[in-house]
Amino acid sequence: MVREPFPPNGMPLQIWERVQVCRGGARFDARLIGCIKGVSLLVTVPVREGRRIDFLEGESVEVRMFSGTDIYVFESAVERICVTPVYYLHLAYPLKVKLQPLRRSPWVRVKLPAIVHCKDGSRKLVLMTNLSTEGAQFDAPATVGEAHDPVRVSFQAEVDDMKKGFGIDARIEHEGEAEEGMLKYGVSFRDVPEGDRVWLKCMVLQRIAAGRLF
Repeated sequence: MVREPFPPNGMPLQIWERVQVCRGGARFDARLIGCIKGVSLLVTVPVREGRRIDFLEGESVEVRMFSGTDIYVFESAVERICVTPVYYLHLAYPLKVKLQPLRRSPWVRVKLPAIVHCKDGSRKLVLMTNLSTEGAQFDAPATVGEAHDPVRVSFQAEVDDMKKGFGIDARIEHEGEAEEGMLKYGVSFRDVPEGDRVWLKCMVLQRIAAGRLF
């Protein structure tokens, strides 16, 4: 990571963008609702399972934000807890942030059931473990092919409670042993329709913003 002034690269802050407030290894999703330059950031109080997460004034926290191309992380503290007109927090304004550039096609961890349509016409149920706009990795209980074999991968992905089904042509790039006797495969996608690519990118970026970067 490199250190940059806040906001990094002069990037304008977007109201209602996703923010993570982290403490003790736990990460809580919130939304940015305002900024007083040099003073504080205003974020909604995180809610989990319908209940507000309690914070204490003066409590130290780590904040994670996502710019679309980078993740930036900084140390902060809860300066004020406000309850009107809604519950929100004043977080100490950071002077510096740690900036982590993303790869051109970042991977995220997933646990998605998928079906691989093999070269010989058979179909295998697999568990997709990593996903990007360019390809995927999955664990299979039996052989689905050899390196460079063409396959087709069918699965569903979810963005903001909306699900979409995919059927994407791919090529096997590598295989190896996984845990418990499963075979681990890596495939590269071929000729992904633009609409599917955009959806996958949204899903990947949403999971990165939620801290599930591979």
